Amino acid sequence: MALFAGVLILVVGVGVVFGLITSAMGVAGRSDATFWRLLTGLLSLQIPAIALTQGFLFVHDKGWRDGFGIQWTAEAWKFGVGIAVAAVVVGYPIEFATFEILRRLGEAPEPQAAVRFLVEAPGWQRAIIGFLAIVPAAIAEEVLFRGVLYPVGRDLGHPRLAMVGTAVLFGAIHLHGPAFIPLTLLGAGLAWGYARTGNLLTAFIAHGTYNAIGFAVAISGLGSKL
Repeated sequence: MALFAGVLILVVGVGVVFGLITSAMGVAGRSDATFWRLLTGLLSLQIPAIALTQGFLFVHDKGWRDGFGIQWTAEAWKFGVGIAVAAVVVGYPIEFATFEILRRLGEAPEPQAAVRFLVEAPGWQRAIIGFLAIVPAAIAEEVLFRGVLYPVGRDLGHPRLAMVGTAVLFGAIHLHGPAFIPLTLLGAGLAWGYARTGNLLTAFIAHGTYNAIGFAVAISGLGSKL
């Protein structure tokens, strides 16, 4: 919990610093403002999460393998890719259906800024945001949710509550109504995968694969309605 609290505090601090930098650069009125917002938003989470986790493990004289059971195994790949594919097959229809229901009720949200950006942005900007969303973002979020928060609840004797609670929080922090249920289901699958294999690499692979599929859908234009 100390690690999680430290990451949250540092995320806010780094976010403020990046905000001041982009403000000084005058990016608000520029055509590439969305790129800079996405870039600073991703880095504001990734840098604190990965850096503080590394420091936490170092202080406790542990490596990533000792701390999170990370091992390069066929099982991690099998379960990781399987969880991602299942989350897409189950979650995408739910997301499309939710969006359509909201649209018919006249309450459909605007397409996500990230999706619009990926459709319209230059290739080099897509590549940078895509890489950060697929690799470091998956690592940072999995360390926080499945590597830190989920084990806290599990070790207190409430593994199912920990799985459900972290999944709901994971879905909620993305702040996009139609994606809430699919992301909550994904979060539950990620926790299950970690519990099943004891290897956080499973969650890294699943999350990264899911984000990679989402990235491909977005740049293809198929995700422009969400």
